[in-house]
Amino acid sequence: MERCQVDAQTVDVDAPQTIDVDLDVDEGDDEVVADNKGGGHRVSWVWQHFDRDAVKKGAKKVKCPYCSTMMCANSKKNGTSAMGNHLRLYCPTSPVYDPKGKVGDTKKQFVLSFKKVGDSGATSLEVHSFSQEKCRNSLARMCIKDNQPFSIVEDEGFREYSRDFQPLFKLPSRWTVARDCLQIYKEEMYKLKDVLKNQTVSITTDTWTSIQNINYSCLMVHWVDETWVLRKKILNFCPIANHKGVTIGKLIYKCLQNWGVEKVFIVTVDNASSNDGAIRYLATMLRGPHAFLDCKYLHLRCCAHIINLVVRDRLEEHFSSITKIRNAVKYVRSSGARFATFLECVEKVKINCSKKPSLDVDTRWNSTFLMLETAEKYEAAFDRLLAIDSGFKTFCGSEVDDGEVTTRKRRRSEKVVGTPDADDWEVARYFIDYLRIFYNVTKKISGSKYVTTNIFFKELVTMQASITRMCASTDEKKKKMAKSMKEKYDKYWDNIENMNFMLHIVVVLDPRNKMCYLEYCLELIYGKNSTKTKTILERVNKTLEDLFQHFKNKTERERCEKTRSASSSTPSYFDFGHGVDMEDDFERFMEQHGHGVNKTELEIYLSDGMEKRAEDFQILGWWKSNSTKFPVLSEVAKLVLGMPISTVASESAFSTGGRVIDESRSSLTHVTAEALICA
Repeated sequence: MERCQVDAQTVDVDAPQTIDVDLDVDEGDDEVVADNKGGGHRVSWVWQHFDRDAVKKGAKKVKCPYCSTMMCANSKKNGTSAMGNHLRLYCPTSPVYDPKGKVGDTKKQFVLSFKKVGDSGATSLEVHSFSQEKCRNSLARMCIKDNQPFSIVEDEGFREYSRDFQPLFKLPSRWTVARDCLQIYKEEMYKLKDVLKNQTVSITTDTWTSIQNINYSCLMVHWVDETWVLRKKILNFCPIANHKGVTIGKLIYKCLQNWGVEKVFIVTVDNASSNDGAIRYLATMLRGPHAFLDCKYLHLRCCAHIINLVVRDRLEEHFSSITKIRNAVKYVRSSGARFATFLECVEKVKINCSKKPSLDVDTRWNSTFLMLETAEKYEAAFDRLLAIDSGFKTFCGSEVDDGEVTTRKRRRSEKVVGTPDADDWEVARYFIDYLRIFYNVTKKISGSKYVTTNIFFKELVTMQASITRMCASTDEKKKKMAKSMKEKYDKYWDNIENMNFMLHIVVVLDPRNKMCYLEYCLELIYGKNSTKTKTILERVNKTLEDLFQHFKNKTERERCEKTRSASSSTPSYFDFGHGVDMEDDFERFMEQHGHGVNKTELEIYLSDGMEKRAEDFQILGWWKSNSTKFPVLSEVAKLVLGMPISTVASESAFSTGGRVIDESRSSLTHVTAEALICA
């Protein structure tokens, strides 16, 4: 009689992902999983599932832990076969349920499979059994995660694959799959509601028009959880009647009410004028006991959108040169024969560049930068192509030249003709230097899986310093371009009244920076001992103290409530009117004797030394480790580090929406679309 024992710690993870384990000794009733250490008595495997201790205490029946069926459990009179057969053949929720046993499968084997544990890639062994319900749930989740149409269950290839993979699985209809997806969305929604209960969040919102010509509004929440991990989740993806400010504000507030979210720290939106009205409405509705500093800093403008406005304005000024280069790239990429001719020109002029010219997306300036950056390296190749390929000249319409000279900005409706000349390439080289500054900043602040608030101010100062340096250039063309860009930059970031000082506070709450770094940066921008530098530092100090005091008062209220509830349940000598607050008396005693023990957490944090600037420094990890030392200030840090400085996360939801509501699924209702995107 042989037994098979499996040690999960010695299994090779790279081996096949299922293992058959024979847990039975024979066909009788005394299947054994282990010998009792106290002697030779053998213990049946069914006691891994049923309560054996209850039987030892005299119970004649035990309850199935999976379906609550009562089973006779007197081992002398009844044996254990009935319980084993129940688990394997008749209890569908049992982990060892095996319906094949009903048709004569007497081998009695368990199938073990590897199950992924968490996000670390670790695996563990589990007993695998077929479940129609579990397979249906996995099919619905596949449709949600991979943007698969519900009709995939009707595709001949998929049906054949499913039949061969698991013959027992009965494929549901597409209507059933759709209902399963809605059910998953509801289950996830209830889980998220529990997570967001009493949670303070920051939100981003934006609007989008689908292929159905329906306006959708996306609302996404961002927060740092109790384990100091940055989280984000789409709350709603629903239709909106129009883009008016009040309409947007009412929809956002209604969504927050439905989710039970009362504490909102920051609302990040783009620079559309309608969003100003939406923020005013939200500030009015959110004011109350849960508001932070009376919603004074509720509005945060999307920093990536401001950069976009600055750059787009400069692109319009050089529309003609950029369009000529775009047309040249479009020509060589329009057919294989043209591109082959272009590559011959590249080889003749000996240009060594691994990147090939690529066409931009006209509405995305970052792709225009990448197009110009690459195309500029092939200037000599384009010049040679113009000399040997008459089709290039015809395509660009260079034979049309009215000789008109104008300094006004060209409109997009005007036709730009001609191949790029030396002046156009020179403009491109100048412009690339500026675009690279904004491109690098946008790339850094557009992340949504890591904290971006603490890096933005440094990038803002870098942009300003670079533009100022270029304004002092001796090259008149470069100087003119830099001054034009600085005017647009100052419009959005030089006005103190338009500043959200949370962007400055997060610099102070970075233990590598603190107040000294903020002062250093402000002096770089506005000059040493300038009035504006002093004003901003005063405002930042005042705002940080008010925010700290807000959380300190909240913590003290919670502590008093806990103390009151504890004292009411445990009476003591102090409950009879003779109590003394020892902590307060001790602090007053120390003050009278000149000992400075009344320094607040904020004062201690600012007076401590700064952390080293290591590349692998994790700011959330630092605050997690020091949350016991700064219990109140860490709550402030958790808020400001969790706020998003751009609406890129919301815009990425529209990219998902475009894949979900595509041409082949344009008949989806907005309820189903929201479930697929938010689940």
